[in-house]
Amino acid sequence: MSAPIPRSRWLAVAREIGWGRLALTALIVLVASALCVVAGRWQYGRYVAKADAIEAYEAAQTHSIAPVEEVAGAGGSLADDAQWRTVTVSGVIDADSVVALRNRPVDSTAAYQYLAWVDLEDGSAVLVNLGWAPVGAAEDTEDALAEVLTGADVTFSGTLRSFEEDDGRRDAGATRIVPAQMGDPGTDSIVPGYVVASEDCAGLCDDDGPLLEVPLPTLSLGPHLSYAWQWWAFALLVPVGAVLLTKRDLELKRDPSGSKPAPARPRRRRHPSDEEIEDAL
Repeated sequence: MSAPIPRSRWLAVAREIGWGRLALTALIVLVASALCVVAGRWQYGRYVAKADAIEAYEAAQTHSIAPVEEVAGAGGSLADDAQWRTVTVSGVIDADSVVALRNRPVDSTAAYQYLAWVDLEDGSAVLVNLGWAPVGAAEDTEDALAEVLTGADVTFSGTLRSFEEDDGRRDAGATRIVPAQMGDPGTDSIVPGYVVASEDCAGLCDDDGPLLEVPLPTLSLGPHLSYAWQWWAFALLVPVGAVLLTKRDLELKRDPSGSKPAPARPRRRRHPSDEEIEDAL
């Protein structure tokens, strides 16, 4: 077992490297390792969120289809087990409330998704994502919607989702699916969630309809867990790399050429000559 390095030698090496250099190296190691840990936690958080979403979706599929009023009554907040439920919506689409949701491409196609309030039979209102259309056809789509939405009763099914977080924007159109970016629903009784319409989007997504059905997001765990482990591994490797680089810099400081002395070659033993042997005898 090798003897520990005396403290005086550590101090001598530290002075040779320089206290300022050591302090700067320690600061860089701490900051870099902390950033790696934070990045790993962020990736792990995304993994947990997706795992929870998949679990909630699978649990929701075990429930039978029910009216949205029964699954998520107006007022309060959306229950955890109501997320991803398949519900039916029966009521009248408020044609004056239609708003284009911007910056939501569908299958890599620049698109507008169209939101509207639906007045339910019990007097409450629910926000519905009716469907989408290409951005280039926005004017024709809005004209077609104005003609189709005549105030007739509609019944369709869809998937219940929780409202998105409001980004505070209040200009033309909407950027988040949230009541604050919609017009007045005409009632204080609002379902605490929105419905992504399916089944031809209440007749708006059939062969002659102006809209296309909005696909649900793909639910997969993705690579976030492996990314988290990679970031945490980097957090451990940063101090190791700092030690190796500091050791290399110290070697260069002692020998600027950077070359290591070649090991001494052992001298070959010279055999005595015949004359030396005779003299020895």
